[in-house]
Amino acid sequence: TAAGGNMSLAPVIICGMHRSGTSLVSRALDSIGLFTGDVKEHNNESVLFLTLNQWIFEQLNATWDNPANMRFVNDELAGYMLSVIGNILNGPSAVSYTGNDPAHRKILTAGNKLPWGWKDPRNTFTAEIWAAAFPDARLIHVCRNPLDVADSLRRREQETEQRHKQQLAQMKPEELDGTMRFQQSPRLFHLREGLAVWEDYTLQAIGLEQRFGANAIRVRYEDFLARPAQELARLAVFAGLEAGTEQLLAAVASFNPERRCAFSRNNELVTIYRDYRERYSMKALGYDRLTEDDRHTAA
Repeated sequence: TAAGGNMSLAPVIICGMHRSGTSLVSRALDSIGLFTGDVKEHNNESVLFLTLNQWIFEQLNATWDNPANMRFVNDELAGYMLSVIGNILNGPSAVSYTGNDPAHRKILTAGNKLPWGWKDPRNTFTAEIWAAAFPDARLIHVCRNPLDVADSLRRREQETEQRHKQQLAQMKPEELDGTMRFQQSPRLFHLREGLAVWEDYTLQAIGLEQRFGANAIRVRYEDFLARPAQELARLAVFAGLEAGTEQLLAAVASFNPERRCAFSRNNELVTIYRDYRERYSMKALGYDRLTEDDRHTAA
């Protein structure tokens, strides 16, 4: 049963920093046969596993943009969380992941033969708890150049603020009731803070790769856009999926390679990149240098 360690086909856990391409990768895997949930939100995240990951973060008083407290998980807390997770995955709430298809209802039971998994950047900090529930779990780490990540997060915050300012302008002061989430993360208005969060996730994910060993694989967003069918084929083999050439090509047909290393068209970001690229985290993922395909203006 779920959280009991005797699953016949363990899950594929997709992790990596927010805005790094985890949605792109998970949707591509979806389209070639990896089941990632029935009820999902707009970022292709299973509502069930997203809710559980958020609950795990809450147990540590951590947030997705400030995950430092996740390193304080201890054996007693992990045991408690695993008991709760087991109850939920074996209970009626599991239908939000499996849906009512009889074949999918078997996914969270012993004897499952269907490839399955879920995507959530928070998996970067919860994967070891999930590995305790599913000992043979496999891990896909999706990474992206941090300048693009931090810039994307900053622009999202700016867009959110602007949208909410417009809404507030149409409201009377006495109508404010506190239900509006004015910003997602004030921290990420600051590019350097976005880089710091990226590094937190990256160092954690590198550690996961080492601990998962042969059950872990890394895919760089830039490589996925440059060689999409080839990279998806590599992930398909890792995830236990059978996909022909036509199916692979169809899955990646809408990819836009121009999004690769977009930061290199921005002089401000290029200057920060040149200062940042000597860090261990950059070198570990090969981001201390750019290939000719990736290069726009950066040197």
